[in-house]
Amino acid sequence: MSKLTHIIIHCSDSSWGTAREIRKWHLRRGWKDIGYHFVVLNGLVLPNFRIEALNGSIECGREIDGDSFISDNEIGAHALGYNDKSIGICGIAKTEWREKQLESLATLVRELMSYFNIPLENVLGHCETESGKKEGKTCPNMDMNSFRERLKL
Repeated sequence: MSKLTHIIIHCSDSSWGTAREIRKWHLRRGWKDIGYHFVVLNGLVLPNFRIEALNGSIECGREIDGDSFISDNEIGAHALGYNDKSIGICGIAKTEWREKQLESLATLVRELMSYFNIPLENVLGHCETESGKKEGKTCPNMDMNSFRERLKL
């Protein structure tokens, strides 16, 4: 069991999806569950089915119990080297996040930072992690410095 120290932001690299769909994708890869703890929707739940009311809504993914430690059943599968000490959040996005998603993401991250006492400098994009850099990741395909500034508001 490790202390929770980071929040890692990701994108799905897809223009559509839900936590249920990502769970299917990850289970097909042989994982035990969805890799992320939360998913921020963009409203496009299937390739040709948009529900605009869901734009910015947040779905729960992998279990997280609310204490300050990541136990075995809570360990995500989203950022090598951080899975056992971080909350993984994925936005349904390829190259661009929608404004409602960013608003919801900021609200969620602020609340998680407060609840788990995670400092701003420990909110990272996948591309900012050591493994993300090594693999040449661009995920979450947003300016993380601008996003961290948004968290200060």
